[in-house]
Order: sequence, then structure tokens, then C-alpha cells
Amino acid sequence: MKIINIIQIPTYSCDVTFIVTDLFDKVAKDIYKKYKITEEYEDGNEGIIISPNLHKYFLIIDLKYLTHNTIAHEVYHVATRVTEERGVTDEEAQAWLCGHLSGVIYKFLEKKKLEIKHG
Repeated sequence: MKIINIIQIPTYSCDVTFIVTDLFDKVAKDIYKKYKITEEYEDGNEGIIISPNLHKYFLIIDLKYLTHNTIAHEVYHVATRVTEERGVTDEEAQAWLCGHLSGVIYKFLEKKKLEIKHG
């Protein structure tokens, strides 16, 4: 299973592809291969951010770790990566992006009727 939502972020001229999957390592490795990412991929993550370029980010969460904690953790990583790669270190801008991404992600998960565990 793999569900995908592409979130446009015009403020930073990029998009975040949000993926929840029960084939986590395969999906991540396929992205590494497609974008010819040379850094070594490590198996066994709960979630990961992959950014092959400044315009494309992937936020992937393993379905078995779909928790509020994992979502918050990975949203924080993607928000800081998007902003800092553009020289934006203002906490308010980063917090705004965290809030925006969280809202879109939670609305999407609710629509897909996926259970988000506590933890």
C-alpha cells in the first residue's frame, strides 16, 4: 500500500510529496534510484525526508509508525530543510510552514481514513 499527496508550497517554489506506505524501504530506495541520489540509504527508518533538489521534497512515513509523534518529527525536518536551504532561519517562518504542512497532512489522512496512533 502506498498513498500519496503532493503539497504545493509556492512561497518557497517547491512541493512536498507526502507518502504513507507499508513498503517503506522499497519506496525510499526507488526514489534514491530515480533521482540518482548517491548518499547511502539506511534501512529501518520510521520516517524520512528525501530532497533530490531544491524544488522536490519527499516526506515518507512507514504505515506501522503512523503516529502523531512521527508526523510532527518529520514535518519539522522538512520545514527546516525547505527554509534553511533558502537561507531562511527565522523561527516564525519555519513554524508557519510546520503548521501549514501539518494541517494539509492531517486533512489528507482523515480523508483517507487512516488511523493515527498516539505516541
